[in-house]
Amino acid sequence: MSSFFKLAGAAIVAAAVFTGGASAQIRVVLGDTGSAACYRGAASGMASTAALRDCDSALAEDAMSRETRAKTLINRAVIYLQMERAEEALRDLDAAVAMNFQAPEIHLNYSGAYIRLNRLDEAIEQATLAIESGFSQIHRAYFNRAIAYEEIGDIHAAYADYSRAAELAPEWSPPRRQLERFTVVSRQSGDGSS
Repeated sequence: MSSFFKLAGAAIVAAAVFTGGASAQIRVVLGDTGSAACYRGAASGMASTAALRDCDSALAEDAMSRETRAKTLINRAVIYLQMERAEEALRDLDAAVAMNFQAPEIHLNYSGAYIRLNRLDEAIEQATLAIESGFSQIHRAYFNRAIAYEEIGDIHAAYADYSRAAELAPEWSPPRRQLERFTVVSRQSGDGSS
């Protein structure tokens, strides 16, 4: 396991953040339907087999709009990520995309899955797409990209993205906790003067 995952342990805040640090984002489905129960399971941040069953039951329903089905797939993907089942999460995200469902959250969730699978270049690409999409919780995309940068050894880029995430969401503690691990040192000029 990487040093980041040993040091991080970022907690759930706001929507859905799975253990291991990377962020994921749910899609809201309201009402008393199975899809709404799936949403509540994803939003709780405490993945359980019961939450997964709610999603499975909802997806078994035939009388569901394409949009609600896609949102339910995204929410089930978040639950899979919380359960550290990134391959299943990718399958659900791919299914939502195959339904022509477009939402910036998909890129954030892909980046979280790719981080779990150590597919770091893809994680960076998806986090960047989330950032460029105008996603409302852009700080989470910067955070995911920082994790991936740190894992590939690009400490400067990681520090910059953790800093940007902290700047964009000063009340959100995960990037601030990560920044506490860094020590910034000034470089001395090469001519011997200080």
